[in-house]
Amino acid sequence: MIIPIRCFTCGKEISSKWEPYQELLKIDKGKAEALDELGMRRICCRRMFLGHVDIVDKLLKFDIVKDFTQRS
Repeated sequence: MIIPIRCFTCGKEISSKWEPYQELLKIDKGKAEALDELGMRRICCRRMFLGHVDIVDKLLKFDIVKDFTQRS
């Protein structure tokens, strides 16, 4: 999870709502409904969640040090 701690535009703290948002999506709530339920009314905060792509798990599969030493 690398969601920004605060909204880039208004500065509201949003990171604590990421995991509950993911849980709501898992139980088949719509994105808009999940954001409404979490109390995220501002469009700037909503876009932080809607535009976020969680790629950390994919990046952790690569062993950069091992790959780098093999190339040398």
